[in-house]
Amino acid sequence: MTIERPGPFTTELSAVTAVNRVLASEVRRAVASGSFPLVAGGNCNVALGMTAGLDTTQTAIVWFDAHGDFNTPQTTPSGFLDGMPLAMATGRAHGNAWARPMGGVDARAVVHVGARDLDPGEVEGLAAEDVHVVTCDDLRDGGLAAALAAVARRAARAYVHVDIDVLDLAVAPGVDFASPGGLAPAEVTAAVTAVAAVLPVAGVSVTAYDPQRDDEAGTTRTTGLDLMCELVDVVAHR
Repeated sequence: MTIERPGPFTTELSAVTAVNRVLASEVRRAVASGSFPLVAGGNCNVALGMTAGLDTTQTAIVWFDAHGDFNTPQTTPSGFLDGMPLAMATGRAHGNAWARPMGGVDARAVVHVGARDLDPGEVEGLAAEDVHVVTCDDLRDGGLAAALAAVARRAARAYVHVDIDVLDLAVAPGVDFASPGGLAPAEVTAAVTAVAAVLPVAGVSVTAYDPQRDDEAGTTRTTGLDLMCELVDVVAHR
């Protein structure tokens, strides 16, 4: 199924909220029918429709991304809306446009994994909102367990979001905002396995592949497809 904007483009914000209202409806329909919501998206804004469709009051977010995606109109150095989806999903940014009408996830029920390229305002915001930040080094040192234990006290299920740029450039060069020093696919799979051991995983999204930046072998495409299959396999066996 392809989710598209239901009307003509007017502004970026209205386009993002419109398409995610449609996505939220389809996610709710999938859940009601006993299907598992798996979304491949062009950018991380699909998290809005995913969380709204999964019931924000009971859902934790485990967010794999090299970037914070936690800017607001006041903190962003660029004005780039794609740098705000996690902030929007938690009501920190553009609350009147999304979180108030559709529902926002408690930021204390968010685990951000793999961040290594954060703007100063994001660092401050993540700390102020008590988001659990697990860097690549933290993950390798076993730091995910404590974060998952904390969010499990606030949620009944988890939504897993994977921006491909959380992966190391050697296995995923096809991204718009590359940042060195990322995770191996096996590390992401192991981390999601750890999530599923603590909370039922209710939905997964994988985003931000840019084929124009991939290498001739299609490395990122192949890696991304393999990773999606592995993540679904993890969830299916829990």
